[in-house]
Amino acid sequence: MGSFVTRYRIEDAKGRVMTEAGHFTRETDDAAEFLTEQDAIEECAWLPGATVERFQRYSDFPGYLPLVERALVKGASL
Repeated sequence: MGSFVTRYRIEDAKGRVMTEAGHFTRETDDAAEFLTEQDAIEECAWLPGATVERFQRYSDFPGYLPLVERALVKGASL
């Protein structure tokens, strides 16, 4: 049984979202997701005009984190 999860993403002034690679795209499915607002704010600090947006989505596996996010949460380097 799944549930809704809250995530954060970075958007630029044109409404594009930042990807894991650091590029901006209009495809919201490709957006880098952050678990906490603070993590997104820290990443957003070097991007003038960018904002942190909160969104919710349904997840069958609410505790699942992609490899990149697990590494960031645990402080490991890839």
